[in-house]
Amino acid sequence: MENLIKIFLIDDSEIHLAGLKWLLSENKSVSVTGCAKCGKEVLGSKELTQSDVVLLDISLETESDGLDLVEPIFSINKTVKIIVLSQHKEVSFIVKAIQKGVSAYIAKDTSIDEINAVINLAIKGNGFFLGETIPKISLLNFITENNNNHHPKPWNLSEREITIIELLSKGFISKEIADKLNINITTVESHKENIKQKLGCKTIIEVIVFAMKNGLIS
Repeated sequence: MENLIKIFLIDDSEIHLAGLKWLLSENKSVSVTGCAKCGKEVLGSKELTQSDVVLLDISLETESDGLDLVEPIFSINKTVKIIVLSQHKEVSFIVKAIQKGVSAYIAKDTSIDEINAVINLAIKGNGFFLGETIPKISLLNFITENNNNHHPKPWNLSEREITIIELLSKGFISKEIADKLNINITTVESHKENIKQKLGCKTIIEVIVFAMKNGLIS
């Protein structure tokens, strides 16, 4: 029998923990081996040392910043993959999570099917950020590099394209952007592709990080 992926859950809500545990039980390739509601329980858990994946809700009442648990988790289990579940969709949160070494960052209202898919991606060494599958090391390198390999100024971005980058950086998805700007979703997708081409970026999160680093958006 294939080895089960061992999952450790961190959430300060009993209801959320019970619901997520029940939903994950439908996936026969994973097993929830432990749960914690605060940092103290995390650090005292024996199950964490044997876990393959941690699902971490970073909005914990007992912690000023749930991402501060990432380093202690890695000190206990150096090979574990950490998937952040968060209600914060702003890229600043995602960049901070990437810099701390998490494998994926997904919205807390993500469907269980997508959570299962992201678990499999993380186990294989890939990252998942802003709805895109990206090798984690590639994205971390992009954040820390000087962007010398990208298209030089002028980037010739239109006002509409800059507006779309700003909305993407705040966590808006294509449909929400289309509704807000009163344009078709296909037009939004076309703008996104043009923006990536103009800036020499492969993914939308690279676009946003590049725009932030170069003062295109605040």
